[in-house]
Amino acid sequence: MIIDDFPAVRDFAFLPDRSIETYRNLTNNTEPAYAVRIAINDEYISAASESGTPRILLKNGDSDVSDIAQADRVYLTTRIISVTDNTPVVLVFVPNRNPDHQPWEMQKAITENEFASALYLELGEKPRDMLWNYAYWPGYIEDLKKLKNELALSENWSYKENPDDNDFPILKNYISYTFAKLWKDKQVFISVNGRYSVFNTGLVNRNYQYIYVLFERNVGTKPWKFYMFSTPGVKYGGRVLTENFKVLPKPAHYFSEISDISYIIATDKTPDEQLPDLQPDHYFIDHPERLPLHFLLDGCRKSPELVELLSRDISTQSIENLSTYWRTIGERIGNNPDVYDDLEASFRNAVRKAVMRVSWNYRTAIPVYFPSYNKMSILLPLTFSANSDAEVALVVERNPISQKYTAPTILGLPTAYANARLVCKPESDWLNQRVLEPIAKETAEDIALEETE
Repeated sequence: MIIDDFPAVRDFAFLPDRSIETYRNLTNNTEPAYAVRIAINDEYISAASESGTPRILLKNGDSDVSDIAQADRVYLTTRIISVTDNTPVVLVFVPNRNPDHQPWEMQKAITENEFASALYLELGEKPRDMLWNYAYWPGYIEDLKKLKNELALSENWSYKENPDDNDFPILKNYISYTFAKLWKDKQVFISVNGRYSVFNTGLVNRNYQYIYVLFERNVGTKPWKFYMFSTPGVKYGGRVLTENFKVLPKPAHYFSEISDISYIIATDKTPDEQLPDLQPDHYFIDHPERLPLHFLLDGCRKSPELVELLSRDISTQSIENLSTYWRTIGERIGNNPDVYDDLEASFRNAVRKAVMRVSWNYRTAIPVYFPSYNKMSILLPLTFSANSDAEVALVVERNPISQKYTAPTILGLPTAYANARLVCKPESDWLNQRVLEPIAKETAEDIALEETE
């Protein structure tokens, strides 16, 4: 029995926050995370202790297996009823990618109805891969070029101000991550006869009609194949939509409350009292490369060694050498208390100005979505010089329990724009298409979307 080797869920699997959120969504559970983990532990012990563990299913691909060593998925049917369809909640576990921790990791929670459906598909753990596990799309590049050039409202989807026709990395990521969000939200629909499936891109044509991606059944390893872009009432694709779907899927929806997309300023507190909790180690030690060079030089002026390092020409360095270079700088900042304190003081002052700017104009805060965590955050502009509008974006999150803000990471402006574009086209006075520019030493795919750490 599984419980012989793993007597508690903490021995069997890691339960990340993002998987806990999928459980909350199905159960309307608002208890703290530790209470949710206790409830899951009770369900695990109960199911794993049953003779033959009938509520635990081991699978390898589409096949059932009896040996957990051969499994690539574990499904645990709980006694907890989902509020969405009144069937039991099923916990999905996948192998843990970290070999030094529990052997399994909880990926998500689904309903028994969903799991039993003939249409149920496992599309993997990574949002950016879900579309490619779902559908065969042989002419992807040419199709997206048609989408941006002929169908959708004109927009720059590159990191360059004047890109060539093949340069549109932001659009590539937008389509794949939008599909992942809609798949999680069950907004990828299948036609009545099962021949077609469809999702809403959230993009519109010049008449502000939504553009949909239409798939047809595929014969092969992937269940679907790209068919066409379509808009209701427009040409043949519009007829396919109206003749095969009773209801069309909605565009991706990212927030439900104003607090999800705003930095709430209390009128009875000063801006200094409303700064988010900062994580300087992450900014200065883990990712100094995301900070402006002049900010680092000024903050490191008490260390001639660091000033010399930062003054080197690194324009011709390889990605590997750059990684080593910035890691060295981060380590030396961490080992020099005077430098660290100076950087922190300057950084905190920039955050204070950002909060004051939000208190003056609430639209300064930009909503942003992180796919892997399926959660909303907020971007605030940081500037470290008098003649600059914004140099770095600070990612800010609001804890739903404590109601306090934390700032887990910082992003370069082009990367921040790509993340924010998933929610809507940013047209802020500090984050808009003017921040798009060539990015040295990194491919667009590498930097297109950034996850909080």
